[in-house]
Amino acid sequence: MPTETNSFKIEGLETLKAEYRLFQVGGLRRDSMDYYGNLQKIRRRLSSLMRAPVAMYERDDVTFALIPKGYGEPPSEVLLVGGVAMLRDTMEVIELTFCPDGSALDAVRMRFLQFAVEAPLLRDPRLWRPGSGLPFYFRRPTKSLGELDLYDGFTVRIVPHTDGGYGIVVDLRRKLIARSPLSTSITRDAVARLKGRSCLYKMGDTWFSVKLSGLSDAKVGARSIPLSGRAVSLIEYLHASMPTPVPPAVANLSPEGAAIYFRTSGPEQKSAPAALCYLIEDTHAASGAQHQSETTAEPADRRTQIDRIVRTFLASLQVSGAELKVADKPGAADAELFPLPTLLFGNNRRLKLGEQGDDLTLVRDYSKNRLKLLEDPNAGFFEQSVLSRQYFIVPKSIHNSSGTQFLSDLKTQLKSLYSCGGEYEPEVIVYDDLNGSRDFAGQSRAIRAAMEAAEVRPGFALVMVHRADRRPRSADKLAAWVVKELGQKFELTASVIHTDMVRRAYTMQRRNNELRYVAKDTEQRRLRGYVRNVVLNKILLTNAKWPFVLSSKLNADIVIGIDVKNSTSAFTLIAGGGRIIRFLTKPSRQKERLLKNQVAQYVVDLVSKEKTNLGSTPIEIVVHRDGRAWDSEVEGLKEACRKLALDGVISDDWRLTVLEIAKSAPAAMRLFDVTPGRDGGAPIVSNPPVGSFVRIGDAEGFVCTTGEPFAIPGTAKPLHVKRRHGSMAIDLCLADVFDLSCLTWGRPEGAMRLPISIKLCDRRLFEEAEDVNEDEVDFGIDDDVADAS
Repeated sequence: MPTETNSFKIEGLETLKAEYRLFQVGGLRRDSMDYYGNLQKIRRRLSSLMRAPVAMYERDDVTFALIPKGYGEPPSEVLLVGGVAMLRDTMEVIELTFCPDGSALDAVRMRFLQFAVEAPLLRDPRLWRPGSGLPFYFRRPTKSLGELDLYDGFTVRIVPHTDGGYGIVVDLRRKLIARSPLSTSITRDAVARLKGRSCLYKMGDTWFSVKLSGLSDAKVGARSIPLSGRAVSLIEYLHASMPTPVPPAVANLSPEGAAIYFRTSGPEQKSAPAALCYLIEDTHAASGAQHQSETTAEPADRRTQIDRIVRTFLASLQVSGAELKVADKPGAADAELFPLPTLLFGNNRRLKLGEQGDDLTLVRDYSKNRLKLLEDPNAGFFEQSVLSRQYFIVPKSIHNSSGTQFLSDLKTQLKSLYSCGGEYEPEVIVYDDLNGSRDFAGQSRAIRAAMEAAEVRPGFALVMVHRADRRPRSADKLAAWVVKELGQKFELTASVIHTDMVRRAYTMQRRNNELRYVAKDTEQRRLRGYVRNVVLNKILLTNAKWPFVLSSKLNADIVIGIDVKNSTSAFTLIAGGGRIIRFLTKPSRQKERLLKNQVAQYVVDLVSKEKTNLGSTPIEIVVHRDGRAWDSEVEGLKEACRKLALDGVISDDWRLTVLEIAKSAPAAMRLFDVTPGRDGGAPIVSNPPVGSFVRIGDAEGFVCTTGEPFAIPGTAKPLHVKRRHGSMAIDLCLADVFDLSCLTWGRPEGAMRLPISIKLCDRRLFEEAEDVNEDEVDFGIDDDVADAS
């Protein structure tokens, strides 16, 4: 079956050349924790100032800013927080051709082409862009959805093409935006509730996204903005900033209208008329969730729209005097298929792919049988051991109402799913949610007080909390506090659930003159699924009871997953196909990049603790880095391997491979299975089968960890895997990533996009890595101070 990508080859690159000047970057310490972050700031500032595709380049441990000729002179100094970077013209010029050669200059080539592709799109009056590096959207909304408008858009990204050279990956984006602007009489309280929300600021013909940060004291007609040495009103500033005639929305602004403060990518706070700002809705928020299906695109629809975008906007490009063409047909992929791995359950029971039936049915049956074997008393969980000490920490309002029935349902489900663990009889600790607030500070203080009074001992805890307000897609800071506080102060491994389902699903009834809580008829199915999810994900997995493992070995002897979020680092060690799992989370002063010594110490500690369990001495060490693997991290990993070899933990002949696994991308590579239609009709387009993979050169590829036959909304998004360091063949790297994605412990009957090496890091970081203000726990937070920040 033919497999297409959404990558369109750029033709004519052999005629394109570019000259780059080298400016040596000085004034920065390479061993500073801010070094790489400062390099990115320099690149962004120079690119913005010079409107040029500036790139950073390292050669022989010397860092250069590469600036294309013809864009003027850069400043000799770039101000940074706590320092100054100096740029020295080396008088050296590199003539760049556009044939990939595997060197560091490939990144410079792609940045140049990216700039060239985006430039005409930025000038196109049919499009707008929320900000640099973000998708382009059409100015006319596609459809109206109640009080929201749906805007179609697209992303473009230069990538190595499957046939060599470079291609443009084009993918769809959709955005929900309020049809009406913020009220001209919006109040300070209303703005406070919206603080941090994104808005589309329609500043004349210039539209861009801003984050709302407060309400200005000045109306839009009050003189509050400096312009050419005098104070002007916001209305006057807008009129002075725009060509005439100004659009009606600006011309009709009332001087008495409210102005809001916003922040863009820089530290400066600016203001905008509320009447020109339109709230952007997130499909993960309550107001946008009901329209989530409208923002997804099925494979056939996605393919058709991508083709239309390429023909309309990208057919030809004029770049530095060269005329480039973009292929009108997407690239074909030489897709291959990994088999589903054999899984090992309890009592040495195995599950492997069947041999008779069509491929998709066999995969579907394989997935269903994962759950059946867990529930089979002759199989069950691979890890079969008695549960340790358990606690159930619950708010008093739930304990006094439906809490007893919910706990009973948990016990019944756990016994059905994990009968080998003994009776689930947690000690119940009730905290006071009847007096005081149910915000973060109020609940955290109440939980702490209840825990201190209970004199708990080390073990595991399931903690129920009321859901506090938070931004969509962000971690829950109350959950983060619970996990950290109970771990550090009480030696409890905790997981967190919320009161939402329990409050919604149960109702009180009188039976035989007795009042009791029962599940509502309309909620029984949803409640059963929720209870099973809590038992599996929040109790059993938290207790390290692994449902199943890989029957055979991976290509790697040890896999280490690494992720960093909000100054917390997470490491997961996997060996023996999942038979050995160990976690490590550590606070870090780095937001994204870890230091060499940090990585070396953490990996040595992590692996050394499993020395007696590893069996034969490991040789192949493979690291799955969520996102980018920094140079300092690679050096730290190599240092860790050297130390582990000296200690006899791994072989003297160790081999280290570091993979970058991208969960998301500005423009995601897609794979489409395309079957010709009957009698010349439209082709049939579908997601590729799960396990499909494509190589891109020798060091990167894409693997479909989701796809047919799993019913997922929209189009499957393959994982991008890039070998950052080492020599393990990319096929073997992709095979291990796929096999580890089949350890779908959180949802046995479904598919999981991430390998368990990254997924377990995600589990830890989502709850544990939220920034928490301890003063807010101890003293609460002053509303006036919060509103002014």
